[in-house]
Amino acid sequence: MGLFDKQYQTISNYLDTRRGEGKVSVFTHNGNTDWPTEKNRNLVLSQDTAVELGNPRDASTSSLMWVNNPEKIKNGRITIVGPDLPQLKGKQVSFGKIVIVDAADFDEDNTYDRYREMEFLRYDIHLKGYMMRGVSQQQREWSRVSNEAISNGFSFQHLGGALIDQFSQMPYVRSVETIFITSSREDVLEAKAVSDDVFRLISAMNKMAEELSFDCDTCDYNDVCGDVAELRSMRKKLQKKDTKLHA
Repeated sequence: MGLFDKQYQTISNYLDTRRGEGKVSVFTHNGNTDWPTEKNRNLVLSQDTAVELGNPRDASTSSLMWVNNPEKIKNGRITIVGPDLPQLKGKQVSFGKIVIVDAADFDEDNTYDRYREMEFLRYDIHLKGYMMRGVSQQQREWSRVSNEAISNGFSFQHLGGALIDQFSQMPYVRSVETIFITSSREDVLEAKAVSDDVFRLISAMNKMAEELSFDCDTCDYNDVCGDVAELRSMRKKLQKKDTKLHA
């Protein structure tokens, strides 16, 4: 079982349920995003905002997970649960964003480094009229879309396409899909429970890789490592390296 296979299956089941409720739209990104970028001054003030996503007063979740199975991920797929951005004009809504990557050649020696590379890409988006106002370490995301962008047709197809283009540049990435959730606070909170599981797995990996902490009895993530073979294997390899360095 892969590191995020359980969470991926939960999200797949979640989407199946929302499809049955008539909340899901699916698009395919087939090429480079044609929306202009604005790296130096990508600011959207409150008075210029058409849509606000994931305000701290609302529910919000954002996560990245990867699998090593090309049959599971359809490259370029953009799934929207709820209204797209043009239909949300004038609203402040709860927001969920999930990036799922099919990545090859992951092992215990490079998983942490590749996670850090991909995590940076997830937020390295500079589209004109789209501002990521706040990103925390708790799998939340707060962003704004300007009136001008909405008037010019900006949608999740542009945002999802930009994310897919970013990740596709990495040589070990075979396919990418994105999921956006705006249907309700309850739907976002249900997805957040999955993101929280992802966050615990990543936190356990960070603790091992950055702190070289291997005392399972006192670790807050003991239960996580006990359930996931990849983390146990990573722990053993890191522990061997640490033992050699201090021999």
